[in-house]
Amino acid sequence: MWASLARYCALCGAELILAQVGGRSRKRCTSCDFIMYLNPASASAGIVLDDLDRVLLIRRAVAPFEGSWALPAGYQEVDEDPRQTVVREILEETGVRVEVVELLDVLFIPDDPRKPANVTVYRCRHVSGDLKAGDDALEAAWFALDSLPPKLGFHSNAELLERVRQDLQGPG
Repeated sequence: MWASLARYCALCGAELILAQVGGRSRKRCTSCDFIMYLNPASASAGIVLDDLDRVLLIRRAVAPFEGSWALPAGYQEVDEDPRQTVVREILEETGVRVEVVELLDVLFIPDDPRKPANVTVYRCRHVSGDLKAGDDALEAAWFALDSLPPKLGFHSNAELLERVRQDLQGPG
């Protein structure tokens, strides 16, 4: 992880040392007592449904899960709230404009090889736009919830899509 490679304080430039802080081993500045906390990233993902209750997926062009189908998602920028993030990421990855309908879940993903993340997952409604894969997607396509591609990236994607499918079917 990038922060664990840091050797010098970002505030004053003095050396960082490993020390016990708050019951954990953390990097601390030898001069100004700055503490380097390793925090998860913030990201948003969207389950976009069209008028036929098909879900929008992208085939990933980048690791992790390169070549697998996944929900459109991405990291939150410092000046965005999570709803803005999901709208921007879906547009960038698929060419589709959406409206956020509801918050479905907030997941902690500890095992992403890039960095752990808190991911807000929103159900979204397709508003407009021509489907077109963005720079980090090989393809973008609509799928019936009972005919999803076999190779889904991120185990949470399959679980979330199954939940949405069951919700749309209703009881019994």
